[in-house]
Order: sequence, then C-alpha cells, then structure tokens
Amino acid sequence: MMTGDGTTVLVAADDPHRVAELRSWLVTEYRVEATTDGDDALAVSADVDAVLIDRDLRTDAGTVVADEIERRGLTQPMAPLHSADEPTGRRRPDDSLVAPVTKSAALEGVDRLLRRARYDELLAECTALAAKRGALEADAAIVATEDRPETLQRRLDELLAELDELVATFDGEDFRAAFEACRVAGPGRSHRASDLP
Repeated sequence: MMTGDGTTVLVAADDPHRVAELRSWLVTEYRVEATTDGDDALAVSADVDAVLIDRDLRTDAGTVVADEIERRGLTQPMAPLHSADEPTGRRRPDDSLVAPVTKSAALEGVDRLLRRARYDELLAECTALAAKRGALEADAAIVATEDRPETLQRRLDELLAELDELVATFDGEDFRAAFEACRVAGPGRSHRASDLP
C-alpha cells in the first residue's frame, strides 16, 4: 500500500456522515482533509496527494471543483464519489468509487490513485534524466560539469528499479490506465522498466 507520514487525502462530499465515515477509514493510513464545501475543497487542494470528490458539494459542485483543480495545473489524482446511476464525467469508470462504498474499496481506491500518480512521477523523471544523459553523451564538453553521465545513470537505475517494484503491484485496471496514458507514444517492446535502454 502506498502510504507515508506525509500522504494527505482530501475527502469532499455533501453528506457529513459520508465524509465522516470515509475519514474514519482513511485516517488509519493517511492524513485526511475532509469537507462538505466546494470552496474549502479548493482551498486545500494544492496541499494534498489525492482527492475523493462527490458531485454534490455546498458552494460549488464537485465537477466544478475537479475542473478548477485541473485548470490550475494541479496534478493530484482524483476519483469521483457517485451512485451507480450517476455519470462520472470525463473520468474513467475505474477511477471512481461507487456508493455504497466499503472500507476496503475506499482504501484500495486511494492506494490505486497514489500508485498511478507515483508511476507517472517516476516515468517523468526517467524521461527527463534520459534526455539529459543523452545530451551529455552527445557533447563531450559538457561532461566536465557536475552532472556526469554516470551520476545520471545511477539515478536512472534507482528509478527503474522502483518502477519495476511498483509495476509488480499493478492489476489489470492499473495497466489499462497506464496504457491509455501513453498510447500516443507507440507500442513498447519491454515488459520491465529495467529493460529500457
């Protein structure tokens, strides 16, 4: 499970009992910010690691809050809380939590959001370091700087090892989400991150 002392989850829903219940479950693993108000949700959204948000909130609707978080360029993963007959909007159905939500579903839902977010972070850093390493290797004059190729390679090896460990925890839904996010990059040949060049 993706937990940590500094991992914070925002729970925003219109029903105080629903918010309190989710908070009581999640607080065993994470720090939790809980609110029934859209303005409050936006106020703390930049300081959390994942967001569970209902469509119905006081002040602003959950969909409005979610769109505003994205408009501000924030990257926290979000999952809508909704009943089975409610649409999830632009988000994938597997990113949502359908009422009635159980404790295990809530914990797994947050863990899934955090796994995917960490995967995206690792891939982004790998891409940046690989590009930097390529630039250094292409220009011998730059190799004299402190960012030597071997230093970058060590960090890349660490990231790729963590990616392999993380991918080992993925299930079918995680892989579908990962492939959907990177399908424009074309088909890949590797099944392990450490097999990448």
